Amino acid sequence: MNPAEELTAAADKLTPLAEAAQKELETGDYWGSYPKESAWRDGLTNGMGGASGDLAGALPPPAVRELARWLRAEARRLTSTAHPDWHDTIVNPHALAVARQILGSQP
Repeated sequence: MNPAEELTAAADKLTPLAEAAQKELETGDYWGSYPKESAWRDGLTNGMGGASGDLAGALPPPAVRELARWLRAEARRLTSTAHPDWHDTIVNPHALAVARQILGSQP
């Protein structure tokens, strides 16, 4: 996979997960006992506890959708170049590192 494909694949992985989580947040019984504005954070902190719950709570579905949009924007930027070999020199290393972590892949 080239870098643009990795970025797109990571965004493709995140988007449906964020959409499904948002739907659960809006309709699931578990979330109903929490105030709407803090349900994601409170429910995950309560359900998981500790730093893991705090971290998960800091990444609500809208933040994950924005992360996916950023990765797609970086992929579009790469694919808009005239020469594919430029991908390796103009790729945002942080975006690619995030994409690879999401995909569980290595460089």
